[in-house]
Parts: sequence; structure tokens; C-alpha cells
Amino acid sequence: MPNAALLDDTVLNALRDQAEERADLASLWLYGSRARGAHHAQSDYDIAVAFTDWQHDPLERRLRPELMALDWQAALGLPENALSIVDIAIAPIPLAWTIISDGILLWDRHPSLRMQQESRIMSRWEIDYLHSRKHYD
Repeated sequence: MPNAALLDDTVLNALRDQAEERADLASLWLYGSRARGAHHAQSDYDIAVAFTDWQHDPLERRLRPELMALDWQAALGLPENALSIVDIAIAPIPLAWTIISDGILLWDRHPSLRMQQESRIMSRWEIDYLHSRKHYD
């Protein structure tokens, strides 16, 4: 999707507005088919977020992005399953790597927190995946 199309997408603009209202959000990425420009009208919006805080309770940590997706879908009048949100801090490294390498940063309140997450993901990718491929492939 060209950047001009991102600016004209009413759902993405509404998602940016929703992000502004949450003090616990640092950054917002679009990834998946819409970020690649390979979507169709019924494609969902795949969103990754970086939070400003860490939920210590594992259940709360896991549910927070899913509950946010439900809230945002309702607020924007989107159909069920039109929005998928993942917390980049707990996403599997291959998914997180795809988000930061192929996704599009939509909104960034705290660049330092975003860069911290990106650095963590790049380091883990290098250590966990590139290193093992070099030695075991």
C-alpha cells in the first residue's frame, strides 16, 4: 500500500486517533496484507502495538491486545474479526521481525521505547535464528 493510500485510509486514521487516547501505548504498526498492498476489501487490519508498561500478570498481558482489538472494533463500527492486534513485546520473534522489517510504522508517541523493542527483536533474531542457520544449515 503506498504511503498516500495510508493517509487516506479512514480506518487507519481512526486507529491512530484511538491510539492517541491511550496513555499506555507507545507505537503502532500496520503489517500483513494491507502493509504489503496485497489486500482486498474484506482483509482484516493487522496491527502491532508497543505498550509503555509491562503487565506482570501473564493472563492480563496476553489479553490486553485482544481486548483492545474488541474495544476498537466496537468504537469504529468494524465487523467482527476485522482487526487483529498483537503486543510486539510478547509476539514470537519471527512475527515481530516481520512486523519491524516489513510493516509500516503508523504512529509513534515514544520513539525511544519503539527503538528499544526493535533492538531487542533484532538481537533475538540474530542470536536465535541467523546464528543457528549459519551453524546448522
